[in-house]
Amino acid sequence: MRVTDKLRFDIFKNNLAALKEQLDKTQNIIASGKKIMAPSDDPVMASRSVELEAQKNQNDQFSRNLGQLKTLSSFYDTSLTKIEELLTRVKELTVSQSSDNMDASTRLTASEEVKGIIEQLVSIGNSKIGSTYIFGGQRANSVPFALDADYNVTYSGTSDVSSVYVDNTTRENAGISGERVFNADTDIFSSLKTFKEALETNDRSGIQSAMDDIDEALSATEDNLAYVGTYMKRIEDLLADNEVKSNNLTQTVSGMVETDITQAIADFNTLTTTYQGLLYSMARVQELSILNYLK
Repeated sequence: MRVTDKLRFDIFKNNLAALKEQLDKTQNIIASGKKIMAPSDDPVMASRSVELEAQKNQNDQFSRNLGQLKTLSSFYDTSLTKIEELLTRVKELTVSQSSDNMDASTRLTASEEVKGIIEQLVSIGNSKIGSTYIFGGQRANSVPFALDADYNVTYSGTSDVSSVYVDNTTRENAGISGERVFNADTDIFSSLKTFKEALETNDRSGIQSAMDDIDEALSATEDNLAYVGTYMKRIEDLLADNEVKSNNLTQTVSGMVETDITQAIADFNTLTTTYQGLLYSMARVQELSILNYLK
């Protein structure tokens, strides 16, 4: 087969076009840092990277959920610690005011302190983060505790709480209900009101009988504090595990789609040299062809 100048020129032209396409692609890879610019570059790898990216996004959502639970648990720990302090003070009052050394006047003064403690406990029960009442259960958008003029306290929240996913199959409770905290084993507010009334009426036997209820309330609060401590540890462990998963997914996706810039630049330089060499060779062929024509 005779190789004509036109055929030779077409071969050069096609090779130049292919090299130019590779140069452009390599330049885009360097600019973006991605070795897969379009799904057609590597359909299998592109599909897998999309799948892993979706897993990473889901894992990031789990991390956000766990972060919110960690914040909540910190609020519960602070609230329950304050409740324990207030109930400890009430217990001290039951002991001191049941003594023969106390009289109607000292007990009336103590009743005022108990009123203040009831008010503080109601305020704790109505604690909120943003617009969320943390002791409202599943009715977290409205005030859960109401205190009337006679120091009766009513709860309008729910005993159950909402939950969120912390991985693909596991849900965690998003809080503790006010029912559990203030009325699990004993009704704290009712017990405090009874104690207040015994103080106001100088009822020593009533004051003494209040001791058992306060002890039960303190015991329940300590149990709730222990529960929150265990809960916080579990959430922190889940967060740590989730961070490891997230880092692994990030590294895997990065390895699949991100390019080695140093290697890409080396490839670009090699392609550029080849392209320039081909241009030179093409120019020489054209010169020779013209000389042959002139001969």
